[in-house]
Amino acid sequence: MNHFNKCFLYGLFLLLLCCSFSEDKTNYWTRFRGADGLGIDVKAKAPVNRKESDLKWKIPLPGISNASPVVWGNTIFVTSADDEKHKGYLMAVDGKNGKILWQKEFKLTDLNMHKDNKLSTQTPAVDKSQVYIVWYSKEKTTLIALTHDGTIRWQSEFGGMLSRHGGGSSPMLSEECVIFTREQEKEYSTYSSSWLAVDKQSGKTVWELERESPENNSFATPLLLKRNNQPVQLIFASQSHGLTGVAPETGKILWERKKLFPTRIVASPYYSDGMIVVSQNAETRVIEMDSINNQAKDSVRYSLPRNLSPYVPTSIVVNKLLFLFMDNGTVACVRLANGELIWKERPSGAIYGSPICVNGNLYCITKDGKVLVIRADSTYHLLGINDLGDGSFSTPVMCPSGMVFRTFTQLMLSGNEVE
Repeated sequence: MNHFNKCFLYGLFLLLLCCSFSEDKTNYWTRFRGADGLGIDVKAKAPVNRKESDLKWKIPLPGISNASPVVWGNTIFVTSADDEKHKGYLMAVDGKNGKILWQKEFKLTDLNMHKDNKLSTQTPAVDKSQVYIVWYSKEKTTLIALTHDGTIRWQSEFGGMLSRHGGGSSPMLSEECVIFTREQEKEYSTYSSSWLAVDKQSGKTVWELERESPENNSFATPLLLKRNNQPVQLIFASQSHGLTGVAPETGKILWERKKLFPTRIVASPYYSDGMIVVSQNAETRVIEMDSINNQAKDSVRYSLPRNLSPYVPTSIVVNKLLFLFMDNGTVACVRLANGELIWKERPSGAIYGSPICVNGNLYCITKDGKVLVIRADSTYHLLGINDLGDGSFSTPVMCPSGMVFRTFTQLMLSGNEVE
């Protein structure tokens, strides 16, 4: 097949993919917060006030983790780790009945971490044939691809990571590559920071973009941005380089807005209604994308102050309303267009997990394991608070059998039947 035909078919695939997402408005749970990072599914159903009968199954997990599951079909892939024994795990679970299909164990090494961080904080990524996991340590960074039946296809190693708070940035996928970040902190590490793309079939490095090491490394998952009639691009958010657009298959920097973020970024960037939303420590910034040159504009459209800005949770946009779930447990709704505050409430306790939206309702897990259910509306409606019985820093996902919740030590599924 010649180069023109390959490019044409690739472009056609992306066009069809974009159309399918826009038509059914279903976010496929193939990476942290789904394929586009938006965390929205308008077709699925999930219980509002969970009854005991809604819980279809619950299984224990080895070790503990902050990572979210990912889903392909009705198979759930979830990581965990025993930090004291330096063991990491990847499990495949049948969404219908909670049966463990297989479990793999990996030897891990030390990593400097924040007290709330874990060796298994980063969420896996999955496509039609493979699941991808990354393990960070002081000694090395390991990226592994396994088939859906648990066979290891390849394992690639890169330099280690040295920072005060450890690692946490999750991998994501382009058509041909696995993309992940390996940022250092300049006062703690002699390693170079870099963003990398690895071939999904071979595990070989396609490109590595060396980056300036910041004072505070980013935990954000990169965004694969698809806009109508525009080339696909990767969006990275970091303290040292601000907001950066990169060609996904070559690593070429397309544009960069370097001074946008003066502090650490934990929440992941996402795109909605012509704007990119990024929360950093103590401030949320909304940056408009130029519709002509497909680049972020030089200046911030608006910023939200500390009391309206999550640090760890990634916010969510539904019907042009921006919902912010703050670390201290406060939840706020503002207009995406201008940041106008509509409501602010505190329904329960502190939050590290991120919200998702299913059929018009927001679901988010508090640190002590209570699932908040709030109507995604300009009027505040707290629909339910459901206790999972175990703490969680994770984010829910959907599979055909229902909504999947991951606590520190358990995985469970609530059925998708609603009254």
